[in-house]
Amino acid sequence: MRWKRRAAWGHRPLAADEWAVLHAEIVAEDLIAVDDAVEELTGFMDPFRADIAEGPLVGVTDGQLAVAKAEFHEPRGRRGLKLSFYAAGPADGPAEDAFARLNSAASAFLDHLTAEGIAVESIRWIEADHIPRPF
Repeated sequence: MRWKRRAAWGHRPLAADEWAVLHAEIVAEDLIAVDDAVEELTGFMDPFRADIAEGPLVGVTDGQLAVAKAEFHEPRGRRGLKLSFYAAGPADGPAEDAFARLNSAASAFLDHLTAEGIAVESIRWIEADHIPRPF
């Protein structure tokens, strides 16, 4: 269930004004416990709302990493929690920092679930195309 990809992805290199995007589609018996774990990990972050091409994006950010969440239904009809992680590299640094930041966030999330004893049935990691950084 771990996501360990450290290499960049996308149709082109990540630009300084873009976010690298990683989605986690989580299916668990107790989605409330998973949601609570996300809140514990992101509680120090500032809320944000931004308009992107796909529509409004609402979540929390610390300036370099942003996290948004939503419900989804898998093909078999079960409800799940979709976490979207958005990371940017430093304006004058290597874009690989953004992908390392996503790796760190994904690992911290799974480590926290394990430490709290929260059982997860499945996590599907989806590496999405870069998006323009809205702030």
